[in-house]
Amino acid sequence: MSLIDPTRFDPVWALRLVDALLVFMLLEAVALMAWRRWSRRPPAMADYSWSLLAGAGLMAALHCALVEAPLGVLAACLSAAGMAHAMDWARRWRQGRLAQG
Repeated sequence: MSLIDPTRFDPVWALRLVDALLVFMLLEAVALMAWRRWSRRPPAMADYSWSLLAGAGLMAALHCALVEAPLGVLAACLSAAGMAHAMDWARRWRQGRLAQG
């Protein structure tokens, strides 16, 4: 017998998955900061920080939806994700990297 029934949505498992992904994103950020500190050619923080923040905001919004948090909290998470995405987009636009991918 399977732990997860694929025919039924289980919010507890979904919440665990979202939380695990948020922890993974945090570990990714820590690893990138460590790489930046000890590498001779580290990636610029702006190359990944805004993307990670946007993704974390979306994951936090999904977490809020799963636990039925107040709408204001959900809206704040989505707004933070949108602002981080806009900052990343603007940075890439200024550098002329949008057309390059």
